[in-house]
Amino acid sequence: MKKYFFKNITLGLGILIIMGCGSYGTIIKMQEVNKVPDGQYERIIKLYNPEGAPDKTLAGLVFIKKGASICTDYPREEIIKSVDELSMMEKISYKYSKIYTIKEDSKTFGFVSEPEEYMVTFWKNEKDENCKYKVQVTLISKDNNDNGGGPGGGHGGGHGR
Repeated sequence: MKKYFFKNITLGLGILIIMGCGSYGTIIKMQEVNKVPDGQYERIIKLYNPEGAPDKTLAGLVFIKKGASICTDYPREEIIKSVDELSMMEKISYKYSKIYTIKEDSKTFGFVSEPEEYMVTFWKNEKDENCKYKVQVTLISKDNNDNGGGPGGGHGGGHGR
């Protein structure tokens, strides 16, 4: 158990150090919310994981408010108009996902819905007007499930969880 804890801590710190040296910018504090508010969003980015078929294809949703400059680092994305476009299994996954707000000061730019098996971090980069806020998504190692504790194995956890 301690082995996995230290492995996750080391991996997380390594990622933060590497990203801090890159062009990501500064980390934005994550705030969990109960649900994504109803309303119009300029776009919704569906993060798709075909390797999770048949029941874990949804790697998250990013709801972007009008005028917000948000992007992700996830390799497979689709733009959708509403959650009604999700498959039945993706809708079930979405229902049980953690939801975070992309917010700075009192201004909300969007929301992110992530399943438990993913870790998400928000970055701000003043230098990139096309991607001022980046959503970084990481799959938590499958090795963490060895203790039968479910997704994430109860070890480490994501930033802000």
